[in-house]
Amino acid sequence: MVSYSLSIVKSRLTQGLSLDNTTSSFAMIAVLVLFFIVFPQWSIRYLAHLTQYAIEQFGLSLVVFASAMVLLSLCISLSPLGKQRLGGEASTPEFSTSSWLAMLFTAGMGSGLIFWGIAEPSFHASNLPKFAQNLGDDVDTALALTYFHWGLHAWAIYAISALAIAWFSYNRKRTLHISAAFTSQPKGSLYSVFDWMAVIAIIFGVAGTFANAIALIQTGLEQTLSKPVNSFAFRYSLLIMIAFLFTGSSLLGLKRGIKWLSLFNTLAMLAMVTAVFLLLDPTQTVIRMVSSSVSYIELLPKVSFFIEPQSRDWSLGWTVTYLVWWIAWAPFVGPFIARISKGRTIRQFLACVVLVPSLASIIWFSTFGGASLDSIFSTQIVASVNENYTQGLFVFFEQLPMSRMFAMTALILLVTFIITSADSALLVCAMLTNTTSNKAKVLWAVILVLLSTALLYFNDVDLNKQVAIAGAIPFTLVIILQVVVMLKDMLDK
Repeated sequence: MVSYSLSIVKSRLTQGLSLDNTTSSFAMIAVLVLFFIVFPQWSIRYLAHLTQYAIEQFGLSLVVFASAMVLLSLCISLSPLGKQRLGGEASTPEFSTSSWLAMLFTAGMGSGLIFWGIAEPSFHASNLPKFAQNLGDDVDTALALTYFHWGLHAWAIYAISALAIAWFSYNRKRTLHISAAFTSQPKGSLYSVFDWMAVIAIIFGVAGTFANAIALIQTGLEQTLSKPVNSFAFRYSLLIMIAFLFTGSSLLGLKRGIKWLSLFNTLAMLAMVTAVFLLLDPTQTVIRMVSSSVSYIELLPKVSFFIEPQSRDWSLGWTVTYLVWWIAWAPFVGPFIARISKGRTIRQFLACVVLVPSLASIIWFSTFGGASLDSIFSTQIVASVNENYTQGLFVFFEQLPMSRMFAMTALILLVTFIITSADSALLVCAMLTNTTSNKAKVLWAVILVLLSTALLYFNDVDLNKQVAIAGAIPFTLVIILQVVVMLKDMLDK
């Protein structure tokens, strides 16, 4: 009788924690988001305070975690495990290599490159942390620090998270759930709490990035049109317009929506970076690209396992915040990359997911940030960035021929990148809640827009970053558990 009663309790508890019912999971997270809508001033600042506290307490551990992901990616690639194919030997890729790379890159961090392409190298060049001073050329060092934040460490987090999901999905015939690494029956399982944690991390992570992108679009329009558009009405109108676009793209499906938008984004970025490369000094840009890459390699041992005490505030504010941001995006970038990667060998998967986007980031930052810092108008750009992160890109464009065309292209890319990332997020949220119906995607779109609305109340770039990473701290433990279970399963074969 007692065992029967306990089994009933366990069953009820399991049902309560599972995400099998989209309406109930939507309702739980909707209540959480509603709290931020009703009390934005208190709730958002309190959440940012908690996030900052966690960063201060676990900063070094998070740096070591990210570095371990880089080393693990290398070890798995070089081991016999790298020869195994996701889905088995007979499996073939669903997407061409070009479409595959375009989708994983634009979903992973596309809009961030537009936002920080000028801003971050310019800021670091004029505000080098103590440990990075007198290491050589200041511009090379500033670019190397930027590569550290956007390169191998970021993409290794994505790659390992995605590999764990892909391995259990395609090689163990499970679902694409986060919880599938721990059970062959994620539906109705206590492990589905991991899926619930992932959905929260996704919503907060994408909302913070969404709000920052709107801030940059606003600045770009003001400087391009020479008209003030700094109003709540404008920001919320822009939010609603973009929300309709990414919801519509999501309803079109993976092959008609995300795939073609990703290809457009990639081609537009290539066109823009090529034009800037040719308009400025190509020879100097190539020299800067090589020298800063060497500085990046030399810098890695200094920053991958240590936080220099005199530069602790800088490291927490930049490095750790970035690494946590990538962890916050891993719950949706990971399943999304896994979804599009069936048929790839593990070696090809890890090499492409880690190295190709990292190289692309180096090219982007050296062409934009490096070229601007080597230009005769570098002082003006650095001053604008130190005043407001969102100004640097458009001040840079003002110095180029066809400045308005560059500015409008960047604004279009920001919008399409937001659409791609949000589209991917809606797909993964619906998938983790066990339904990919159009109704479910619309529900998650509403939640995402509501939280973004609360963030736009402040329109604070740094505050948005803090909120974006709020769900990442607990999810770090989930990724660690996924890796342990995956390695055990791979090696036990």
